[in-house]
Amino acid sequence: MNTDILFADNLDDMISGSFDRYCTHALCREGEASFLMTGEWFRMRKGDCVIFTHNELISKIEISDDFQVTVLYISNSFSFKNIPRNDYDVIGKLTLLRNPIMSLTEREQRIFMEDIELIRRRLTDHTHRFHDELIGCLAKTFVLDLYDFHARIYESPSVSEQNAVLMERFINLLKAGDYRNHREVSYYASRLCITPKYLTEVCKKASGFTANYWIDRFTISRITHLLSDKNLTLKEISDNMNFSSLSFFSRYVQRLLKVSPSEYRNGNLIA
Repeated sequence: MNTDILFADNLDDMISGSFDRYCTHALCREGEASFLMTGEWFRMRKGDCVIFTHNELISKIEISDDFQVTVLYISNSFSFKNIPRNDYDVIGKLTLLRNPIMSLTEREQRIFMEDIELIRRRLTDHTHRFHDELIGCLAKTFVLDLYDFHARIYESPSVSEQNAVLMERFINLLKAGDYRNHREVSYYASRLCITPKYLTEVCKKASGFTANYWIDRFTISRITHLLSDKNLTLKEISDNMNFSSLSFFSRYVQRLLKVSPSEYRNGNLIA
């Protein structure tokens, strides 16, 4: 069974942890869904496409009774081997980390569905002598169509290849979980063999945000996910994230979420 490309008609498994190593592509066909990502809510309505490059950043999903969705999961390992790797790939991923939702035109919705159905149909046809290469090409076509949708919606900044590569390496360090122990720009700059000032400049040019913004973005996502588990004490969460003290942890959450950890946990932000 192919586990690199999976299909679904719901989002039930997305925050289970089973799909943390996948990129999620979903088109809402009816109703709406809301997602809590890095402490911020996003709403997906009919005709909207959502792309989550980091499923682990999603801590909660709420759907309407009439919600209908088509979902395609592509594993990170398959993407690395088959998906176009260019400057736009990096910029697109950064934009989607800020807002994963794209409102598609009717034409774009048809293209999205046609691409997925073609992949689904050909995926099971193992009589093709170049089956793996064929599926890779179809997945590449799908992603290039997504790039086209994205380029229509967002103005793509001009980013040098060097900056794009550095930005991708920086994000990969965060994705690997380095933020749990290191939340200083100097640490990431050292890992990338550049100065903290230069890393901040690269982040601003490539994404419009500072390096601290991206560090906080990944950190607070993990914290909100841990806060949703009421079996964990605040001290345990603080220790898990390697904060020097519970009070420092509380101040950090207060600064980013504008409420204390207890208020966030006991309020309406989580179930």
